[in-house]
Amino acid sequence: MASPARLCAFLLMLPVWTASAEAPVKLVNFTADWCTSCRVLEPKLSRALESVTIADVELVTIDLTHLRSGSDSRQATIDASEALLRFHKAEYLWEWYGGYTGMAVMIASDTGEPISCVDKRHSIEMIENRLALADILARSAAPGRRRPDGADCPPPMR
Repeated sequence: MASPARLCAFLLMLPVWTASAEAPVKLVNFTADWCTSCRVLEPKLSRALESVTIADVELVTIDLTHLRSGSDSRQATIDASEALLRFHKAEYLWEWYGGYTGMAVMIASDTGEPISCVDKRHSIEMIENRLALADILARSAAPGRRRPDGADCPPPMR
C-alpha cells in the first residue's frame, strides 16, 4: 500500500483540467447587421463551430453595427471593439481590419498570434478544416510558428 506522502506526490503530478481553462483558439468574427457578406459567413461559422467544443475554440464577436451611426455611437463602438480585442491579446486586429466586416480571424489564445482567416468564400468544410488545423497549431507549434505556410489572412486593410 502506498504511503500518504507518495499518494499526495502522485496526485500533484496529475494534470489539472478546469472548466475555466482557456480554449487554445479564438475565432474573432468581425460582423455588423448591415453587412451582406456576414449574412453568408455567419451561418457557415455556426455550422463549423458545431464540429468543435468550447474547450477548443472560443468565438469572439466584434459587432460593428453602430459604426455607421452618429459620431458618439461610432466612437463608442470603436472603443468597445478595441477594448475587447485588447482583452483577447489581439488589439493589432483593429489596426489591420477595424471597420471591415464579413471575415473571421483564428488566433492563438496565449499570444493572440493570427493563424488563419475565413470569409464568405469558404465552405463549411473548409472552415471546419481550418479550425481543426488552428487547434493543432495552437496546441503544438511554438509561438511565431503557428501559420501553416504563412498567413492566409488578407494584408492589413488600414
